[in-house]
Amino acid sequence: MAARPYRQVARESAVRGTEQQIVEAFATLMETRWFDEVTLDEIAAAAGTTRQTVIRRFGSKAGVLSALAAQQDSTIRTHRWQDAPAEVAGIIGVLIADYERSGDLVVRTLNQEDRIPEFGAVLDQGRRGHREWITDMFRPWLDKREGARRDDLLAELLAVTDVWVWHLMRRRQGHDAERTQRLMTQIVERLLREE
Repeated sequence: MAARPYRQVARESAVRGTEQQIVEAFATLMETRWFDEVTLDEIAAAAGTTRQTVIRRFGSKAGVLSALAAQQDSTIRTHRWQDAPAEVAGIIGVLIADYERSGDLVVRTLNQEDRIPEFGAVLDQGRRGHREWITDMFRPWLDKREGARRDDLLAELLAVTDVWVWHLMRRRQGHDAERTQRLMTQIVERLLREE
């Protein structure tokens, strides 16, 4: 009798391991391919499993996308909220570290938003999370303003900390992560000084 619960735990662990491999394989494929180009067979092959296993675990490619989005959201929340810095440079440092981990995949997903209906909910969740984080991190500055002035500052902070700004500086202008962090910090500090 004692062996049965152990086998169930081991089986559940194996299932979670397979699911994680599928999600990771899908994320890797999405780094260089468009969503509609990636097939269930390719996801299965990259994960070392079968198409039927992918379907059984996630139902469809959209199901794998949802699992990836949930995992990304959890990872972002863990990294961004873990040690909340009090100064602007530290806040931007946390943001840049996050973008260095996931920014390229996020930008690739954003580029497909108009073509792939499934991306809407995923990206809206990310936008809400970013807004929540910016509001939390910059609360001391936001709370010094009221009404429209506060709303305007929040809108400006959301714009200048958006992943597209990181993408522009890192991928289009060719700055390294350190310079990108310094430039974004300077932009935000100027914004916060304005009255």
